[in-house]
Amino acid sequence: MRITVAGEPKEISTGRECDPARWNAKANRAKGTKEEIRNLNAYLDTLERKVADAHLQLVKDGTEITAETLKLKYLGKDVQRRYLMETFTEHNRRMKTLLGKGFKPNTLKGYNTSVAHLTSYLEKCYGETDIDIRHIDHAFITGYEFFLRSDMGCSAVSAAKYMKHLRKIINQCLAHRWITENPFAFYKTKAKPREKEFLTPDELWNYNKKVETFFSI
Repeated sequence: MRITVAGEPKEISTGRECDPARWNAKANRAKGTKEEIRNLNAYLDTLERKVADAHLQLVKDGTEITAETLKLKYLGKDVQRRYLMETFTEHNRRMKTLLGKGFKPNTLKGYNTSVAHLTSYLEKCYGETDIDIRHIDHAFITGYEFFLRSDMGCSAVSAAKYMKHLRKIINQCLAHRWITENPFAFYKTKAKPREKEFLTPDELWNYNKKVETFFSI
């Protein structure tokens, strides 16, 4: 397969072969009606659509379009691969360093639990310990919520909290342009997550004073 932009060609192997006598150079497809010929032409049609999709994505990203950038985009070598659990763990590491500076221990505890739940979900439903964030789709999101409610026995409110944690990580990936499609776009839940926090010493002291006042009356 040859990609040409402004006279600059780049070639990529399709991984298929064809008898030269059966090749239509004008149509760039094999000649014939046998099943193997139809399968080959369908495969070539798919490659052509993938190149067109790669070109469209470069246009959306505002990237300079050359034969090289288009080739790399098509091959998936244009960006560094990012993985969900690796990104989530790094988020929690940063949160830990900011304890007492905007984050509370109980909040970090909840995010660490999210990592444990996601790890279990990946191992059971995908047979993996991590996943390329570009492979996270609507099915992954809804499947994770079902896993939380069924396998982990979470209430609707608790599940909503863990889904909120995952959504935060996805939003960070979108902000960094590591992904361009939001897998949460069509996801909705009626449950509202509640972050439980421990009472501070002052709050506990005030509460005890109110109880003492109540009983003294």
